[in-house]
Amino acid sequence: MTGPQSNSTKPAPWYKHRWPWILMSGPAAVVVAGFYTFYLAKTHADEMVTDDYYKEGKYINMQIERDEAAAQRRIQAQVLFNHDGTAAKIFISGDFDKNVPMQLLLLHPAKKAYDQTVPLKASNAPPSGDKTEYTATFNALPPAVHWYLRLEDTQGKWRVESKWQPKTGNAAMFTPKFDETSASAAEP
Repeated sequence: MTGPQSNSTKPAPWYKHRWPWILMSGPAAVVVAGFYTFYLAKTHADEMVTDDYYKEGKYINMQIERDEAAAQRRIQAQVLFNHDGTAAKIFISGDFDKNVPMQLLLLHPAKKAYDQTVPLKASNAPPSGDKTEYTATFNALPPAVHWYLRLEDTQGKWRVESKWQPKTGNAAMFTPKFDETSASAAEP
C-alpha cells in the first residue's frame, strides 16, 4: 500500500504574487525620485555658493568703498519709469564727472536672466538746479514685486542703490548707503 496522497499543490514562488511587488514599488519610486532630484540640482544649480571666499571678501570690501565714495561725493538720484516699463528718466545730483559714462542696473530679485544693464544717455534738457538729467531705454521688465536698482559710473568709482516696488509708483530714490559721519565714526 502506498501512503496517503496529498491533493495540495506547491505554493507559487514569491515573485509570482502581487503583494511583494506592490510593497516594493514605493521604495523603488523614492529611489527614482531621488535620482531625478539629483539631476535637477546639478543642472539648475544656484550661483550663490562660491569656492573662492577670500576673493569674494575682497570684492565686497571694494563695493563698500564705492558706496562710501558716493556718500563723500553726496551723489543722489531719482529714477522715473514710464508706464510700460521700457524707459526711464534719471536725475542725478552731487559731485560726479559728467563726462564718464554711467549705467543703470535693473536686478530681478530671483531670476538673473531678467537682469539688465542699461547705459545712460545725457538728456538735451537744461539742468534743473544741481540735477543733471539722463535717459535710459531697456527691454520691458517682467512682473515682479520689487526690483533692485543700481546706478554707477562705468569706471567703478561710486555707486548708489535702491529698491523699487512697481505697485507703489513709478519713481525710485537713490541715496548713498553710508554718509560721511557714520563712515568716520566707524573708523578708530
